[in-house]
Amino acid sequence: MQTANHRHHVNLAPVYGIIIAVVSLIFTVIFYFTNMAGALWTGYFGNLLMFLGVLFSVIHYNSQHHEKTSAMALFAMGFRTTIWAVFIVTLFTIALHFISGAQTEDNFWIYLFGNVFFTNGILGLLAAGLAAMVFKRNQTTTKPK
Repeated sequence: MQTANHRHHVNLAPVYGIIIAVVSLIFTVIFYFTNMAGALWTGYFGNLLMFLGVLFSVIHYNSQHHEKTSAMALFAMGFRTTIWAVFIVTLFTIALHFISGAQTEDNFWIYLFGNVFFTNGILGLLAAGLAAMVFKRNQTTTKPK
């Protein structure tokens, strides 16, 4: 039985990971049907969504814990969010590739490893590290009080 002062914390990593992936996939579908998928800026737009999504997930996690969490916990939250989003986008990208029966096998795998894994992963980790350092820049300990 929960007391009135005890709040249940939602596991934000899968929530934000799924939100980031769904928004990215919606824009991917829009770009595909408007014949803009080949434009260079659409890939950068997806990377921006990843960076901002992970950044907001860490901000929300920090506020959910009343700014009393360690920098390592903030980074771990961003890392888990990145893993969720990259995993879902990868699955969708592979499924869409096999459904569409695209003939450019080499270009697809280069795109998958270069953009989905590497760039989105690095930007997610960068956002996680940046947010953790900004919120805990003067942290002297990682032990809770």
